[in-house]
Amino acid sequence: MVVNAEQAETVRKIYELYLSGQTLRNIKETLESGGFKNSAGTMEWTTSNLRTILSDEKYCGDVLLQKTFIQDCISKKVIKNTGQLPMYLIQNHHEAIIPRDRFDAVQVELARRKTLTSSTKKSAPTGMSRYSGKYALSGLLFCGECGTAYRRVVWTQHGEKRAVWRCSSRLDYGKKYCKESPTLDESPLQQAVLAAINASMSGCKVLADQLVDAMEQELAPIPGESMSLGDIDRAVTELGKQFDTLLAEAANGDADEYAERFRTISTTMEELKRRKTAILSIRQEQEQISRRIHAVASAMTAATVGITEWDDGVVYQLLEKVTVLTGNRIKVTFRNGVEIEQTVDQPKRRKFA
Repeated sequence: MVVNAEQAETVRKIYELYLSGQTLRNIKETLESGGFKNSAGTMEWTTSNLRTILSDEKYCGDVLLQKTFIQDCISKKVIKNTGQLPMYLIQNHHEAIIPRDRFDAVQVELARRKTLTSSTKKSAPTGMSRYSGKYALSGLLFCGECGTAYRRVVWTQHGEKRAVWRCSSRLDYGKKYCKESPTLDESPLQQAVLAAINASMSGCKVLADQLVDAMEQELAPIPGESMSLGDIDRAVTELGKQFDTLLAEAANGDADEYAERFRTISTTMEELKRRKTAILSIRQEQEQISRRIHAVASAMTAATVGITEWDDGVVYQLLEKVTVLTGNRIKVTFRNGVEIEQTVDQPKRRKFA
């Protein structure tokens, strides 16, 4: 495979926009208005095409074989492989367009947005049926009382307009489910978030060390497990051979004499398979943690030591969640798990009716 330099820049642009918090629809509009061509040479983009580009392992240099297969030689119908046959991942197969840490960060973000939304607004944890990338705090700012996401609204009183953030539950249902959640003016809220970010940046070296330590700890060998996956596979294969040999011997003798030996081999094989399943499960969790840490480290590297102006893209990549504790207190949770409580200097205004 050979990289197409012109199209590669478009792919990098798509990944950059997505990680900055843009929706697929926003990215589509940006590409079309900017004159970016797709693989067919036209400037018409679709969200499904963008989603495919964001999840295709080929862009980070890997190839996943047997994603589809032909059902039979008569119909020749191509079927999507959803577990019917094994797939084979070849890493570093060709030159990458997207660095692996950035590709992994996008996979984490794809999964993250999926968990924050639902088919219906009522059942979604954020109170939104779909992800909104218009503002960085959409889907990040949550009510400390009821857990529902805050929503940005513009209020007008005495001819004065101001942008505020309000609990979605209070906006939709009044005080039925959430009784005491405060309204936060946008500007002081943003300043409080920036102050928390800058406070974390002041210990950038310490934070970087924490990320490395966390990665090493999470990716350490499985506690209490002395065998590798290769050791287990080899042991299972050897036990299988012993079982076959014992079966041949039992065919020419008294089967009852071999019952206990059969039972021992079978029990050992089941235990080894159980250990293998447990290791694979833990390894999968470790891989997700590793991707998360890489995503945070990448965002930290891209950000400046001190942020003085609000930048939706940078803020979105750094934050996991912002919880409104009181009318003048928030808790900022970063994607590496660090939490900082920050005061919000709310202006003194007359309450809206």
